[in-house]
Amino acid sequence: MKSIKLAGAQGFYGDSPMAATKIVMEQGADYLVHDALAELTLSILQKDKLKDPTRGYALDIELLANMVYPAALAKGMKIVTDAGGLNPASAAQKVSAALAKNGLKEIKIAVITGDDLLGKLPEMLEGGEVLANLDNNIPYSAEKHEVVNANVYIGSKCVAEALKAGAQVVIAGRVADPCLFLGILVYEFGWNLDNNPSPSDLDRLASGITVGHLLECGGQASGGNSYAEWPMEYSISDLGYPIAEVFEDGTAVISKLDSQGGKVSRNTVREQLVYEIHDPANYITPDVIVDLTEVKLEEIGTGKVKLSGVKGKPRPEKLKLCLGQMEGFMSDQLFFFSWPYAYEKSQKFISAVNEIWSKLPVQIERKEFQLIGVNGIHGSAAPLPDKETLANLNEIGLRIAIKHSDTRTGKIAFQSIICLGLNGPPGLIGIPGWGKQDRQLLSLWPTLIERKWVDEHWEILES
Repeated sequence: MKSIKLAGAQGFYGDSPMAATKIVMEQGADYLVHDALAELTLSILQKDKLKDPTRGYALDIELLANMVYPAALAKGMKIVTDAGGLNPASAAQKVSAALAKNGLKEIKIAVITGDDLLGKLPEMLEGGEVLANLDNNIPYSAEKHEVVNANVYIGSKCVAEALKAGAQVVIAGRVADPCLFLGILVYEFGWNLDNNPSPSDLDRLASGITVGHLLECGGQASGGNSYAEWPMEYSISDLGYPIAEVFEDGTAVISKLDSQGGKVSRNTVREQLVYEIHDPANYITPDVIVDLTEVKLEEIGTGKVKLSGVKGKPRPEKLKLCLGQMEGFMSDQLFFFSWPYAYEKSQKFISAVNEIWSKLPVQIERKEFQLIGVNGIHGSAAPLPDKETLANLNEIGLRIAIKHSDTRTGKIAFQSIICLGLNGPPGLIGIPGWGKQDRQLLSLWPTLIERKWVDEHWEILES
């Protein structure tokens, strides 16, 4: 039975290229798939694009285009990535230039666009789209913040078509993460993506999505970030990223390079399998709804896990659209208090800050005081230690963060409490720089839209 090997070569924007480099050196896969996007990432990229219209893509694609892509392409491997972000055309130009400098001047690079719907928002609203927020069901008409980006999750169709046209590198915007992988499988195996696929077609598509889901987060499926394999008794400094050998019937075997650290086991694979899955019977993606309730994960050898039993249901009627909104600015600062009385000092300091800020002529819309080492991650959900433990802390950190609507509030607010450096509790240390002030704060508005508004397409850029 025909098979193809896909490597999850990147799990996030800024991920290390070392695992991908090793896969290329050993030619451990036919395709490298670099997943650089998350909903948070789009906000980061939008900040870049607001400063420079030629940006808006994941900047580390330039590093990869110099460090990883040339050797991979020379060995006949192909590359699929969503690192194009909000500006895939610009990313493709950068990649093309980098490849040319490395002696590769006739590489076919495909650019996938159509996920950017910012210009269509007025038309969609006039056409009856409510754009209700998925988190609270509030209609978009009640929202007052400026929208700076609007990107819909599109499926695997353009990835498959671009590869069929001979693309060696596919650079996309907001293609849904697992659809990057599914597009490769649709092209390689000729799987049916039509609107009315048979039950067996749906099962194969669902299997392809599941493979993509297992690989999309890089090292998370091969021993990284693992509670199931804690205390992680294997090397994580050179952790090998997951590779899936996928067969034409949709079954797959997950592994990694033997030469690298990490671990592929039933534990690591099933831990990634349920990651970000709200309903195992209905994992919704643009091309198919996946039912994981009958999935089978079998260890068939050391470091090899077989995937089978995935079921598929018809694709959803609507697609997910994420709006990025300008909600103002955020400013924050870190402080540390030393023993003795570290906790009491932090509370005295917080009280003084609140008193000073209550008299300011500027508006602070929201403020947070997080005790690092106590409740800095879980907030109010984390119960405070008992009084004796608090009284004997060697040190405690305090992060103060505020939200505000203009570019002067942060500076005024943190300037007003500088006096506490000497006037406040003893043993206080503040991070030099006194406040990361007036950073743009972009928020997320997730919603659903009809498919008719989406016109995804691709084109080949000849380098």
